[in-house]
Amino acid sequence: MAAEIVGDQVPTTALSLKTGGACLLIGTLTFAMARLLHGDTPAADADAALTFVARRPTYAAVHIVAVLAATTIAIGIMALASSLTRPSAWLLGRAGTTTAVIGTAIFGVESTSEGLALPELAAAAQADPGQRADIVNVARAIAAATHGPSLVAIALFIGATLLLVGLSIRLEGYPAWLGIVGAAIGAVALTAAIGLYLRPSLFPGALLYGVLASVVAQLWLAAVGAAMVRRANKDGGSGASQTLHRH
Repeated sequence: MAAEIVGDQVPTTALSLKTGGACLLIGTLTFAMARLLHGDTPAADADAALTFVARRPTYAAVHIVAVLAATTIAIGIMALASSLTRPSAWLLGRAGTTTAVIGTAIFGVESTSEGLALPELAAAAQADPGQRADIVNVARAIAAATHGPSLVAIALFIGATLLLVGLSIRLEGYPAWLGIVGAAIGAVALTAAIGLYLRPSLFPGALLYGVLASVVAQLWLAAVGAAMVRRANKDGGSGASQTLHRH
């Protein structure tokens, strides 16, 4: 009976790895495409931001897609954490799952708030040019209100999550370079997000939002997804042969 239970656990773990890996690959690709379609909103200039948004009829939809993509990534991280077997890796993986879920929730609120409010304000400014000055002030207030949550979302969803997950897969036996690179990216993102939160003029936000979070981090997460699928195929095959041998 014990041998049968162990044998049954192998395909279950392989399924989690394959499903989670697919979620990471799909989520990262979708997130990167959404960020590319989103463009670099001139958040520092509310008037320019309204003009920028008015020229993009898909602006609101892109934010919804980005939130769904981030949720898919979080599901992939949860699947990865559930497959970890070493105690220290398991603990770090669970902690990474927590930061990913909380970060995704904050990102969802911040992104959809700004993603819906600016198109509505841009439409109102076009409909009534005489009220544009007042509308610009509202847009400026929205940018200020969502700036902090967006940085906290990156600090948790990208920074803390990649740091914790990178360390966990390093301890679990994944390629050492993959874990170290992930932990390094996470540490840099976490430090950068906190730095911009405390000092908004520290460096251009596009480096954090556009380069680190939307490109570098997504490439690493995609690499983790591919590694999960490869491990599932390897472990699943060896587990299946062991089960046949027992029977």
